[in-house]
Amino acid sequence: MSKASGSVSGRKRDAILVAAKQSFLERGFTATNLDEVAEAAGVSKMTIYSHFTSKENLFVSVLQKVITERSAAGPPLDADVKASRLQDALVAIAADIVATVQDPDVVGLRRVLIAEQPRHPELAAAWRRSTVLATVDELADYLARLRTRGLIAVDDATMLARQLLWMLIGDPLDAALLTPDAERTSATVHASQAVRTVLAAYGRP
Repeated sequence: MSKASGSVSGRKRDAILVAAKQSFLERGFTATNLDEVAEAAGVSKMTIYSHFTSKENLFVSVLQKVITERSAAGPPLDADVKASRLQDALVAIAADIVATVQDPDVVGLRRVLIAEQPRHPELAAAWRRSTVLATVDELADYLARLRTRGLIAVDDATMLARQLLWMLIGDPLDAALLTPDAERTSATVHASQAVRTVLAAYGRP
């Protein structure tokens, strides 16, 4: 495939993902019509199937795009941070996690997944693998590297990663799903409190 052809194909794929995300957010999974997605994206329905093969795969690709874009905007998990900057580094990482679960697209797609879980459990499972489980793995690896450097004292980095993640996302996620019009908790304030709790228990003096 030529570079020009690849570029055109990529633009079509991106247009499909944008149109599909909008439809899934507005109508849910079941009510989304691929003919209408194709029209909104300026492509044929066959083009959608050539890129994604099914409506389910299209939805998973939309989820992955949202997750990838959020992850790219986040701070790096830099285990080489100076001890004096550890709390600030952890707060930045934690605040990004909180902001992610408060993101309107993330909240909207999560609502769609909850509604569709009885009919399409594989979609919810794919989301969980790509979000919660992937984040736990990344945090556990990061915390283990901090432990190796002697910056924290923890036996089970994976367990601490799970605990930290749910300290961060539990209340903000619940509020975003159930009371979307209420004032949101500051991501940085919420993250700072969670990080202070973790460092009080596991930080090195």
